[in-house]
Amino acid sequence: MVSDLIGERLFVAACTPMREDESIDFDSLASLVDTDIRRGVEGVYVGGSTGEGMLLSAAERIAVARTAVESAQGRVPVFAHVGAMTTREALELAAAVQAAGVAAISMIPPLYYGYSTADVIAHYREVIDAVDIPFVVYNIPQFTGRDIVDGGYEELMALPQVIGIKHTSQNLFGAERLVAQYPDVQLINGFDELYLPALSMGATASIGTTVGLQIELFLSLRERARNGDFAGARTVQVRINETLDGMVREEVFGAAKYLVGKYAVGCGRCRRPLRALDDESLRRLDLVWEQLQRSIEETAQEDRSAD
Repeated sequence: MVSDLIGERLFVAACTPMREDESIDFDSLASLVDTDIRRGVEGVYVGGSTGEGMLLSAAERIAVARTAVESAQGRVPVFAHVGAMTTREALELAAAVQAAGVAAISMIPPLYYGYSTADVIAHYREVIDAVDIPFVVYNIPQFTGRDIVDGGYEELMALPQVIGIKHTSQNLFGAERLVAQYPDVQLINGFDELYLPALSMGATASIGTTVGLQIELFLSLRERARNGDFAGARTVQVRINETLDGMVREEVFGAAKYLVGKYAVGCGRCRRPLRALDDESLRRLDLVWEQLQRSIEETAQEDRSAD
C-alpha cells in the first residue's frame, strides 16, 4: 500500500526561525515554508530534530504547526512531530495539530525511563486512537536509544493509521528488513546523506534537514534513479554529501539555519543548549554555500545535456 500523502515526496524537515531572545519568529517561519514550496519541496515536516521540537513548549509546537499549515495553503502536506515525554502531552499536541490542519502526525518513542516495548506500543496506540489522521513512526535510535529494527512492533505496524516509518538511521540492512517485514508501511528515508542507498533498500520518500537547501539536487537524483542512471544518481548523492559534510563539521542544526538564510529568511541561532556558531564556523559555511551553488549549476548542466 502506498499512501498518497507520502508517495515519493521530498519533505523538508523545517527549521524553526528564532529571534535573538530565542522567541519564535512566526512571520519568518511562514515565509520559509512558502519559499521552500515555491522552490519545489513536496512536503513539510515540523517540530522534529531540525525544528528543535524537543526544545519548544507545547504551545510553541502547536503554533509552529498551525503557521506551517496556514502558509502551505494546501499545496503540500504538512506533518507534525508530536513526540513528548508524557502520553498526556503527546495527546494534547496530537489533538491540537489535527485541529490546526496537519495531514499526519509523527512521534519518537517516550524517553529516559527505560520503557518496555509494550509500554511504548501502548503510548503510541493511545495517541493514534485519539486522532483521525495518519501516523508516521519516527525511528531515530541514536537520539532515543530504541530501534524499531530490533522487532516487537508488529501490533503497532498493523494499525491502519500507521502509514510510514521515518527511518533516521545509518542501518541500511535494518531499513531493508523494515520494508520486508512491514510491506504495507512506507519506509521514509531520514538521513539526507543516504537518500540514494535508502531508495535502493526500498524507501520511497525522504524527510531531511537539507531537502529545502538543495532541493535541486534531490529532484535530480530522484529523476536519475527513476531513469536507471544510477551512476549519475550517485554523482548527485556525492554532491549532496559534500554539503552535509561541511555542515556536520560545524553544528548541523545551527549550520542549517545559517545556510537557509542564504536563500530564504534569516532563522537566527538555535535555542540553547544547542551552541551558537562562531565567526570562523560561519566563514567555513560560506564556502560550503559557494560549493553548493557550483554543484547545483553543474548538475543542472548535466541534466540539460541529457534531455
